[in-house]
Amino acid sequence: MIRKYLKRIFIRDYDPFAIKLGYQKWKEAKENTFAIFYSERDAWWFATELPDNKWAVWNDEGQMPHPFTVFSTWGEAIGYLREVFEQEGFPEQNWKPEGYNEGEDVFLKRPDKKMCEEVRLFVMERSFE
Repeated sequence: MIRKYLKRIFIRDYDPFAIKLGYQKWKEAKENTFAIFYSERDAWWFATELPDNKWAVWNDEGQMPHPFTVFSTWGEAIGYLREVFEQEGFPEQNWKPEGYNEGEDVFLKRPDKKMCEEVRLFVMERSFE
């Protein structure tokens, strides 16, 4: 599942979307983007920290540029994502926020970018084997 997400996110041209988020290039936006959960339609929901320290919430379903909603804080963004997740009735195993150790409370702190980099590198290496 994560492999599909990574291939999709690295193959498409996301630069125009990154500009809408306030970044010059997708590489910059990607470094501040965290996968949170996936739907049964094989779409991922993300939270991207914006240059002004606000958070954009979006999913990769449909055509780009993807619509997004901006929140002032991480707490508001993750709260909204959890609400969407629960309203849609997705199974709990689909809730996979990046940047956290297993069992860590995603509502108490922001995601850790360093953890995401390690996971992404591991998945990228495995996907090219």
